[in-house]
Formats: sequence, structure tokens, C-alpha cells
Amino acid sequence: MPKSASTITALVAVTLICGTVAAQAQETADIANSDLAGVVAAARSQIPSELDSGSLQTYLDGVAAYIYGYPLIAIAMTERVSTNVESPGQKLGRAPINQLYSASALPVGSAFKDVVLPSTTTMYSVGFFNLEKEPLILHLPTITSDRFFIVQLMDAWTNVSRKSPSSRQGSMAPGDYALVGPDWKGRLPSNVSDIIRFDTNTAWQIMRVYTTGTKIDQDFVSEQIFNKMTLKPLSANDTNYTPPVLPVNPSIDGVTQPINQVDSMGACEFFGTMSAMMMSNSARKVDVALVPILQRLGIIGDADAQTPTQFSCSKLIENQDEQTIRALQLAVGTGKRILNKPVPPSLTTTNWSVSLNVGDYGTQYVLRAIVAKKALGANRPQDAVYGYGVFDSAGTEDSNYLTGANRYKLHFKPRSAGKGPTEIPPIDGNGFWSITMYDVDGLLVDNQNATWNALSTTEVQGHTSCLNDDKSLDVYVQATPPTDPKQYCNWLETPQPTAKKNGQFILFLRMYWPDRAITNGQWYPPAVEKLN
Repeated sequence: MPKSASTITALVAVTLICGTVAAQAQETADIANSDLAGVVAAARSQIPSELDSGSLQTYLDGVAAYIYGYPLIAIAMTERVSTNVESPGQKLGRAPINQLYSASALPVGSAFKDVVLPSTTTMYSVGFFNLEKEPLILHLPTITSDRFFIVQLMDAWTNVSRKSPSSRQGSMAPGDYALVGPDWKGRLPSNVSDIIRFDTNTAWQIMRVYTTGTKIDQDFVSEQIFNKMTLKPLSANDTNYTPPVLPVNPSIDGVTQPINQVDSMGACEFFGTMSAMMMSNSARKVDVALVPILQRLGIIGDADAQTPTQFSCSKLIENQDEQTIRALQLAVGTGKRILNKPVPPSLTTTNWSVSLNVGDYGTQYVLRAIVAKKALGANRPQDAVYGYGVFDSAGTEDSNYLTGANRYKLHFKPRSAGKGPTEIPPIDGNGFWSITMYDVDGLLVDNQNATWNALSTTEVQGHTSCLNDDKSLDVYVQATPPTDPKQYCNWLETPQPTAKKNGQFILFLRMYWPDRAITNGQWYPPAVEKLN
């Protein structure tokens, strides 16, 4: 069953509503202009009884650092798992560092676990990059103007580059793009289409290319687009480059979802990993207020230090500093509770979460952490807006969670010139929209009957939904197949409830190249009405 609401949830509610709470001490003064101020103030108002009296500052710093660093660790663990192969394609969705895995087919069922909420409407070309030594040159082949694509490029903090090549940007394809780290200086080839510079040395590509889902079209994307892409180090740009075969680390857990590995970390592992990542992925300029907190915890060193500082619990153990270790463990526990039961951001009147400020977070660290946990790899709203549905129309209590034990219906009104709320989503250019079914862990459902996990008014997964006579659309959401042919055409199959699981699920809306009516909040999705 869903966890019942806790006291910390109420505190986070205040945080997300109020944004910045007036600073009461040094710990909030450091971050008074970020949404962390409210989190720290809330944590300060309810101090764990186990905390030693002299460790308050460390505890509060730890809470702030956990929320701030969560996306960085999510990237670190996803990179660790995704790159631990000898060659691309050895395992689904994985490729060695500075190489690309390009899908030959859409993901099927729950087998794909490296990222949450994998798409069944676009094919992926993904890879993690280390730009510390030199730039990489990414070559895009011809992509026809009628096919939507975006080469989403993120830094280690999950901020999306505004120069990510895409249909919306009118990006050159074919074209060559130089991917450059923050510290590299040098000369680039004169024929590059654009220079994309990152704030961090770790970068992540998630390229999405629309497909109808038919085998013919999936083969076309694989052979005519992905197989003609290249990624080369700058030093090998003019050569017939062959990527190296890299050793596999057998100690890395390649089975457990990366985000679950993050959530199982204790304070020593979390802050140790964070410190190691920040040696090559510094805080951004906008994060200057976090620097004193990170320095107090030993996660980063002083700017003028001769040698880099790396956090290590072994030093605390050597110094018999049990109070600090206990304070950090309590801080991590508080941080986990905040992220495990957050107030849904940007909740619409129809009980959907539609975030219009993701992908480039500034100092919205709480939002950034929530998105990293629930939907790692979210785009900027100009390229894609997402709707996250876990509640029915009646409310947001535990009893309103969507579950396969019930039957539901969504009614999308026909499109109109006014582009009003609950209509079929208005889309620009060659973009498209879809609604996809996932289990509570963000994995594709292993359907028993339906051959699709997503629906759209555009063909996806080889299927197109069936409009009503007035051009409206009714989507039916249930575990068993409807007997009515039109309802079956518009059916999303939910997880089957079992003795161990109640079939709780997520409905996820994707709107690529959304109309301004979506990005300005004028449009929002229809409510999920319970039928039984």
C-alpha cells in the first residue's frame, strides 16, 4: 500500500509553497535565495532526538547537501552502470564512456531498467561523455524535416543545454557538433556546425527520434540515422576512428536500478561519491551559496587549497568523530524522507503534476532532486513538457492513488482555436504527444494482452488511437481488456494486482515541441475519472 503522509511531508509542503523562508541562522542565510532555505528551516524546526547537541550545524548542512547533491549522484550511478560494458549494445541501453548505444528497436516491458520512464514512442541514442581531456565531435546524418528529433545534452547536475540540437531549433542535420568541457582551451575544426560547452566534464546524451513503431520504421531509424552517426575525440576527428574496448568492472551492480542504488546509500557512500564527482564537476556559478556548506562538510576544499579535498568517513572514524557521522546519517535519512514523499510540484486542478520549469533549474534544488528521482533526464519545456499522473480526480490522498484494482477513463476534448484546458494537447511543428503506462517503479508494464504501452493521435507502437465522432478522445485505463472495439483501441493496460502488489501505476504524458498554450500553463490534462 502507499505510505501514509508523514510530518516531514507537511514541512516540505510549506517549503514548496513558500519557496524561501526567512533565514534564522547561518545555515539558512547561506541559501536564503534557493528553495533549500525552506527545507533547512523545516528540518531545524523538528530536530531528531538522536542528534547530539553540538551537531546541529552538521545535520542541517547535511540535509541541504543531500538534496543539492542528489541529481549528481543519480547521474554518477547511472553513468557507472550504463558504461560498464566492453562495447555498445552488449547490454540494452549501455555503451562505454565516450561511445553511443543506439537502439535498433523500442524497449519492451520491464527489462529496460537503467533509466526510469523509458519511452516507447521514440528511439534512443544514448551515451555518457568525459570531456576533461578533450572535446568530442558528434556527427548527425540527414534527418528529414517531417521527423521529430532532439539530441538532449545534459551536464552532471541534470541541466539541459539550450543548444541541444533538435527539430525545434532547426538544427543542421547533417552537421558536426563540438562538445566541449568547462576548462578546455584550444582550436576546433572550422567546419563544426556549433560549439556546445558544458559547465561540467561529465555530460549525458539522450537522443530521441520519433518512430511510428512499425518494424519498417524502427529499422529505418536504426539504419539510416543511428548507424550513420559518429562520435570521435577531437584528436581523432580526421581518422577512421575505432573506439577502444574497455575492461568491465565485475564489482559494479548492473542489475539494481541506478536510482535504487542511490537511495540505498548511507551518508559515507553518498557524500564520498559526491565529493569524488565534484573534483571534475564543480558547483556552477549560480550555486555559490552552497559552497560554504560543502566546505564545512569537507565535500569540497577551499578554493586556494594546494591539493583537492575529498570527503572520507575513514578520517572521521580515525578521529573517533562519531557525532559527525551520526549527524550525517540522520541528515541523509531526513533527505530521503523529503524525496520519498514530496508534495507533487505544479499540481493542476485535475491532479496532474505538470512542471513547466524543469531542465534548467537555477537554484530550484528541491525540484531538481525530485525530478532526478522521479524522471531523470527531463527536457526543457520548450522541447518537451511532461505530465505525471498518480492520482484520480477525487483527490490526492492515499486512497486516490491510481491502481490496477480500479477502472479509469480520461476524456480529452477536441482541439479548438482557443487551445483550452483538457483538450487533445496542442503541438507545434513536427512534434507529437503521447500518454504511456508505467508501474509504480517507472518501468514499462509487462502487458498480458495489449501490444502497446502508449497511446497518441499520432501513430506510436504501430497503433493510432480512435477518435470519437466529435474528434474528442476517450482513454480507458484498466487491467482487463474492454469488450467494446473503440474502447479497446483506446485502452492502456494497467499492472495486474497481486497478493504482494496492488497494481499501483503511473500515467506519463509527453508533449514534444509543445504549443505555447502548454508552456504558459493555459492547457492542462483532463482528470483521471474512476469508473467503478
